[in-house]
Amino acid sequence: MANPVKVIGIGPGSPDYLLPAARRAVQTCRVVIGHPRALQLFELAGKQVHVLTGDLASLIPLLQNRAAWETVGVLVSGDPGFYSLLNYLRRHLPPEDMEVIPGISSVQVAFARLGLPWQEAHLLSLHGRKIDNLSSYVTSGQPIGLLVDSRTGGRELQGMLAPYGPFKVHLCRNLTYPDEEIVTLAVAELDQVPDLGNTVVVIEPDDTP
Repeated sequence: MANPVKVIGIGPGSPDYLLPAARRAVQTCRVVIGHPRALQLFELAGKQVHVLTGDLASLIPLLQNRAAWETVGVLVSGDPGFYSLLNYLRRHLPPEDMEVIPGISSVQVAFARLGLPWQEAHLLSLHGRKIDNLSSYVTSGQPIGLLVDSRTGGRELQGMLAPYGPFKVHLCRNLTYPDEEIVTLAVAELDQVPDLGNTVVVIEPDDTP
């Protein structure tokens, strides 16, 4: 295929965190696919725009049947290599048919806001999945960066953590947006949080005497 699909990481949401390489990649695309919030970050006049919905299966024929002269870009939040659409696309397109443009992950931003190094952190996701061996992570003594969504509430997270000791739980909500908020709670306080939509959770062992 002459023109590979560009899988473009758009960062955590704010235009300030959108890399120049991503902007240049979108400029070269004739067809741009993404969620509404992602599409709003770009000037798309003169391009074919497809709004991405939950029906991912409909995306694949569009990509597989693209004309050789078309350049197609798929916008993904954060970094394509970290719990994004890239895994799904790789099941349907060979690697040589894709060009991946990295982006800044919301997890990176969360650790930066907290002033924490993250090279030894465990990075996990509860987006539509369960973590079967959570105990091995929370007892490791290393911080955890956790992607969650609105289906995960504070009470559920509390139940996961309570058996394993005290932790500082940093709730990093709406990162890079004007209403960004970071709250640090003890595990016992998590039941006060009804849901964790658009939140990155950073969990630290609490060594306070």
